[in-house]
Amino acid sequence: MDRIWLDVQYADIDYMDRQMNFVLDPEFAELPALVDSMRADGMRFIFILDPAIAGNETSYPAFENGVAQDVFIKWPLELRNEIVWGKVWPDYPNVVVNESLDWDTQVKLFRAYTAFPDFFRTRTAAWWIQEITEFYKLLKFDGLWIDMNEPASFVAGTVGGKCLGSPLLEKPPYMPLSVLYLYFPPPPPPPPPPELDTMEQGLNHKTLCMNSQQFLSDGTPVRHYDVHNLYGWSHAKPTYE
Repeated sequence: MDRIWLDVQYADIDYMDRQMNFVLDPEFAELPALVDSMRADGMRFIFILDPAIAGNETSYPAFENGVAQDVFIKWPLELRNEIVWGKVWPDYPNVVVNESLDWDTQVKLFRAYTAFPDFFRTRTAAWWIQEITEFYKLLKFDGLWIDMNEPASFVAGTVGGKCLGSPLLEKPPYMPLSVLYLYFPPPPPPPPPPELDTMEQGLNHKTLCMNSQQFLSDGTPVRHYDVHNLYGWSHAKPTYE
């Protein structure tokens, strides 16, 4: 056999410049031509997109357009009129990541502040669709692989770890059992049922502050606490559309 059958090629985050959505890494400058060639031969290309948008750039249309259209998750106005900043994959500009450092230090030193779109809002869906449409002009694709929309963050709640508002939502007096415990219980006699390894950190560990404010499509304000498990769905809906 002298051929390997290939119907679909996936591209992970490496094709992005510093892991930023809608920005092609200069090292992948020839990727659009490759994609066009492969699609002409009947193959399909799928690219990854994450929800978080870098906020430390001097010129970054995806972020600038998002700010202008007020699409990012913020604190309730009575707490602070500001984006709830996280950190995910995008790097700061003009840095070289020292991968010999431990992970938390890398996040602190090299990862940019990121803003999370509130995909429940009609304006956010329109902004997201427009950014995808513009990127398609540069780089053709046949599908999108969306990721990190738990939503995942590499910090606890927000940069600095100080969530505003009631601490009761951030650290409730209960935590769910670990899913792994349900499928792989320890041999008898079992120890006390283990809570999530983040119990001491609270519900905002590696995600957004629970007191962050979002808005349903009819304008109703809701806490992230109440819609956290719907974030992935709210991201998928405008991506599909």
